[in-house]
Amino acid sequence: MRGECDAPEGPGPRGHLGPGMRLLACVAAGLVALGLGVAAFATWALPANGAADPSKLYDYVYASGKSENADFVLNNMSAEGYLCFGSSEFYISKSLVSMVPQAVFGENNTGVDMTFIGEGYDQSLWQAIAAGAYGSRVPNKKVMLIVSPQWFFRGDGEQRKFYTKFSYSLYRTLMRNPDVSDDTKAAVRARCAALGIDDATLAAGARDTPLDALNDVAYAVTDAWRLRSDLNNIVQIAPSKSLTRQAGTSTGEPDWDALLGEARSEGAAATTSNDYGIYDAFWEKNHGFDPELFQDFSEADAEYDDLALFLQVCREVGLEPLVCILPVNGAWYDVSDVTADERSAYYARVRGICDDADVAYADFSSCEYEKYFLCDTVHPGWVGWVRIEQSFYDFVNGRDDAFLGGGGYGDAEGLAAAATGAGGEPQ
Repeated sequence: MRGECDAPEGPGPRGHLGPGMRLLACVAAGLVALGLGVAAFATWALPANGAADPSKLYDYVYASGKSENADFVLNNMSAEGYLCFGSSEFYISKSLVSMVPQAVFGENNTGVDMTFIGEGYDQSLWQAIAAGAYGSRVPNKKVMLIVSPQWFFRGDGEQRKFYTKFSYSLYRTLMRNPDVSDDTKAAVRARCAALGIDDATLAAGARDTPLDALNDVAYAVTDAWRLRSDLNNIVQIAPSKSLTRQAGTSTGEPDWDALLGEARSEGAAATTSNDYGIYDAFWEKNHGFDPELFQDFSEADAEYDDLALFLQVCREVGLEPLVCILPVNGAWYDVSDVTADERSAYYARVRGICDDADVAYADFSSCEYEKYFLCDTVHPGWVGWVRIEQSFYDFVNGRDDAFLGGGGYGDAEGLAAAATGAGGEPQ
């Protein structure tokens, strides 16, 4: 007996299908059945994307698969969580810098949490895709993007690694988001293609044709399987809620002056082997490694355009971004022969992109020489995290401070205008 796929043409609707269309219908049915079968098995065999162990805090987890899994993040983020897009700075742990956001916000009840989105080498285009996937669904619309100077190194930073970081799940969600304009979707798609993502993948995510829609089923199931396979690890490494956090009683605004004092003391104790404010273990291992040597920020037009694209996506999906402009390590960049003028032009260009989009920024460029702002040549450290946390807290609560500018805040006054504490030291 022949199956339905082998049925001869005859009267009625089936009689209008030629052999090619019948074959396509059979393939379609097979792919859908396979997709449903794999999805059903995944539902039974793998952790779900719903609410996880409520005794743990997931906003501050830095782990493979977390940021790409929008369903899991949205189902498990704090009610006071605000998306913070970034990259490897989220890897800095409490064991190295005790005033990281997980400690200052996560172990207390301040009314603000920073929900980390992103990993190392996730630059502006990746962040734009993530914003399009999350933005229309997240309840708290204020967000932050931490912009790393090295994204704008000669040759657009590490854009060549984008194809290894591309998230099909986030891309397909952006492409289905009705709040993102067709022009913006086309711009995102073109940039993905330019950075090595194949046409078949991009067409599937956009469901250009019926065949592309079938490919999307296969790609989506495969990616969902991968992401759900990561959930056990994410839940396992998530920190347990502190007793203070469990109690739920408001702890109020953090004592920023006290935190800065602790940051300076801790930073001094951790950086005894060099004059650059770099923690000892990093210095001992990497002091002969200088990727900043002779760098510039003037040959990264595509990355600057991607930053503007991120802000465009935010506007369309209703997010209100704060762009955090990290400083470079001034003393280290001096010996690396990256001039102050080169650095100033970079900061000004990022501010200009923010001004063109009428969005706010937290400008820490005045902190290039502030000891312990960074803990190495790249990442925020003891003082840096406190300053970033304070500016983000002020932004969320609609207050101005010395580092906020643009988007109605005017010019950022910078470090010199920060409140002065005992002994005349900037706070």
